[in-house]
Order: sequence, then C-alpha cells, then structure tokens
Amino acid sequence: MLRTRFTNQAYFVLASVLDLVDQQILNIGNDQLTIQNQPMFDRLPKYLDGLNSRIRDEIQKGNKLNDALDLITSWDIANEIYDGVGGELLQAELVEKTSVKTNLDTHTIYLPTTAARTQVTTYLKQQMATPHIEQAAISLITIYEQLDALKWLITDKNELSQLISIFHQNVANNPFYLLEQPLVKTVQEIITKKKFWYDSWLS
Repeated sequence: MLRTRFTNQAYFVLASVLDLVDQQILNIGNDQLTIQNQPMFDRLPKYLDGLNSRIRDEIQKGNKLNDALDLITSWDIANEIYDGVGGELLQAELVEKTSVKTNLDTHTIYLPTTAARTQVTTYLKQQMATPHIEQAAISLITIYEQLDALKWLITDKNELSQLISIFHQNVANNPFYLLEQPLVKTVQEIITKKKFWYDSWLS
C-alpha cells in the first residue's frame, strides 16, 4: 500500500518525523519544527538523508510548521525511508521481501510476517489499555485512527471500541497527545491540498 497510496506514504513519513520527536532529536513547538539534538540528528541512518536535508532546508527558510510539514508528501523521502526500514526489518526477520509489478514499474515491497503482526497488535492493545502509554504508541494509534486502520489490526469490534475508549481516557491530558492530535489534523489538510494540486496538474 505504501508503494501505491499517497495518503499512506505521507503518514509513513509523518510517523518517521514523530519518531524523531519521541527520541528528542527533533522538536515541535511555537509553530515550528526544530532540531533538538544536533549530534544525534547528524548520526541518523543514511536512508534518512533525504528527510534530514529537507528538514534543514525548512528550518533555514524559517518556515512555519504547516509549510515545513509539506515534506511528508515527498515521494522520494517516503521511498528512501521505506527501503531503509524495510531492509532493517528484513534482517530482523520481521518482514518478507517480494516484488510487485505495476503498469509503470516493478517495486520491492515488504510484507510483515504473522509473528510481526501479532507482536504489533499485542503491543498496541497493551498500550491502549495502560495509563502509562509510550509516546511511540501514541503516535501509531493517532495515525491509525486518522487512517481508520485500527480495525485491520484489532478485528473484534467490541474489543476495539473498548480499547479506543480507554485510550482516549488515558491520553485526555497527555501533553504529547495534545500536541499530536491537532498536528495530525493539520497533516490531513496538507495531504488533501497536495492531492488537489496533483489532480489539477495531471488534468
């Protein structure tokens, strides 16, 4: 899906940005994206070079957050991160590599193993049910909710409904969630605008 769906690719890049925020390498505040830990930022994996370069450009331009986050819609950045993370997960035996042919090209994709799917689902269920939720889990759940994708991981509707309710109670006053919730909505606006731009360009 990441190879073919623009919205999913954009949220994938957003998740990478939020992961760097979670690690206190980047910071989001005062309507700007900034580098919080320069030495760690400079030592990030090579497959993040495209993302890092774009972040530096946005910071140098002094762009506000809405403009800076346009970087999440970059196809090149999404593909670089996808290939980099996919390679790491392949080494960890959490995904399987396969090729898919489209009308334009043949792409390498990474499919999660059954064990990996179970691991992620178990992790999310545990995190949604605890008041001491990790920031990484908040990011994942917030993005999955925006994409209406939790139902593909937690297929029992009653269980999912209960977990979502508990999750929102637990994060109601969580500073990280209060930062992310409006951010994800802003990102959706950015994605929608870019889609309209692509549509007008293609037509």
